[in-house]
Amino acid sequence: MRLPQINVQQLMTFYIVAKEESFSVAAERLFISQPAVTQQIKALDAQFGVKLVHVKRKRVHLTPVGEQLVGYAEEVINRVMAAENFLKSYSLGNLQIGVSCVLTPYLTPVIEQFKELYSSVTVSVREGPSLGLVEDLLDFRFDLCLVGTLPTVNKKLHVTHIPEVEKMVLVASPDYPLACQAEVKWEDLVHHPLIIQSEGSMARVAILRHFAKRNLTPFIGAEVDNIEFAKELARQKKGVALVFLPRVREEVAQGRLTIIPIMDGEIRLGIDIVTNQERAASPVLSAFLGLAEKYFAGLFPSGAPQQT
Repeated sequence: MRLPQINVQQLMTFYIVAKEESFSVAAERLFISQPAVTQQIKALDAQFGVKLVHVKRKRVHLTPVGEQLVGYAEEVINRVMAAENFLKSYSLGNLQIGVSCVLTPYLTPVIEQFKELYSSVTVSVREGPSLGLVEDLLDFRFDLCLVGTLPTVNKKLHVTHIPEVEKMVLVASPDYPLACQAEVKWEDLVHHPLIIQSEGSMARVAILRHFAKRNLTPFIGAEVDNIEFAKELARQKKGVALVFLPRVREEVAQGRLTIIPIMDGEIRLGIDIVTNQERAASPVLSAFLGLAEKYFAGLFPSGAPQQT
């Protein structure tokens, strides 16, 4: 498809001049100087070898070709305005959020509070591994992401960091062999299938770091990004699943799962609220970020959010 050669700004200037029948009034409406208006009209004339307007007795008159061009210019400007209105309404009426699957419970209360205040805004949430979500954020597919603490921060990102204040646990069926032990060593875990998050998950990085610093190689039995499926595999005695403590409290209380007591080394993961600095923050996004930061400050008073 051949791309248009016409300068839309020049076309818009011509249209305003034609409607106002004045270079000076057009300049005021466009917030540019009168010589700039004149120069844009001359440039449009020169590009296509036509004469669009002429001045007679200090008034602007359209030539025959100028009279015909006005209709085309009006159509273009109306479509440009429609596109502008669409973008404005979209940014004000939609919020796209990516969240690490292990962190979804932290996001839900913020969304509920936000929806009470902004019922007309459509909030879309997609789960996935932290690093994959951040890549999509940089590609402008999300307005913000809630992920595990990032190992490095791209300079294009703005990060609000919640320190490592929440605990991750390993769970298994109450009938699983490790469940009857009072204490489990990291060395014991290498003999049992580990159910963890897939590549790109910071929860995965956190637990593998524990094995690595002890020169141990874990037996990875399953890689899943659906926490409910991970817990179901654990209930079926397929291995030991890594989950955030809040996501398993109910099953533990009901006796459907049990926490494996690991010696020497808690598994903790910080939380990063991430936005793309190359994307202008809409009022909707700013409002959501304010609620999220306030929520986390109240939830973890000992670990105040840190801006980077």
